[in-house]
Amino acid sequence: MSSRSGTPRNPAPLWPGYRAEPSYDDPGRSRVFPAPVPAELRALGNEVRAADWPVRLAFRSSRTALLDTLCRWQTLRALAYLHLLAARTGDERLPADLRAAPGLEAAGDPGLPGLLARLEQAAAGLPADLLDAVVRDSGGLLADNRFAASVLAAGLTADSRPGDPDEAVSRAVVLTSYWYEVPGLRGALALAWSANLFVCSWLGWSRRFVYGDPAGGIGITSDPRPPRPAASALPQWAAPLLDRIEPGPGAAS
Repeated sequence: MSSRSGTPRNPAPLWPGYRAEPSYDDPGRSRVFPAPVPAELRALGNEVRAADWPVRLAFRSSRTALLDTLCRWQTLRALAYLHLLAARTGDERLPADLRAAPGLEAAGDPGLPGLLARLEQAAAGLPADLLDAVVRDSGGLLADNRFAASVLAAGLTADSRPGDPDEAVSRAVVLTSYWYEVPGLRGALALAWSANLFVCSWLGWSRRFVYGDPAGGIGITSDPRPPRPAASALPQWAAPLLDRIEPGPGAAS
């Protein structure tokens, strides 16, 4: 609805960090073109994707619940960083919050609930098209994909910047094992992987192009667009993120 002057009463927020275009081949889908990233924000990119994933297996309920917490923390952390990339502004505590790396020991910090609340607020404030892209990428991993476990384990392990080859192998084996042996963790693991992947894609694109691809590419969103996973396939802590995504074509797919 517009005012008498012709100015929208509720103008859409401006996002100086990226440009979005509708896809004519896939109605309801946006093509995302990041802007160049300032050096001080780009410097956070590797840190934000690194989490201290476990290197030893333990299938007791307390350990699987802890891994779910690490997945939530890492997902919100990557999404909060995306918000900073898109909006170029945020809570003054956000850079310090982003540098706090998820890990088994850090998960016991009494300040963690407050940290997660701040990250969740930033993550839930992301534009709906960006959140939708991340959630759909996780859906692509959760679909019937025989390579899902190896793709996820390789991606999260590489992002964690392991200190030596033995640590890298241990993390990859542990993450793969949890994927197969604890199906209830797959949604949380997939969200952490897809959020990290979107950050990596954003930074890679912004380094090469300025608001668009001279070759006529599709931006950093997946092509074809994966189906959005059912809410039941994702962890309960993802509910505020799903609420932020506006219903549209494919919402029930």
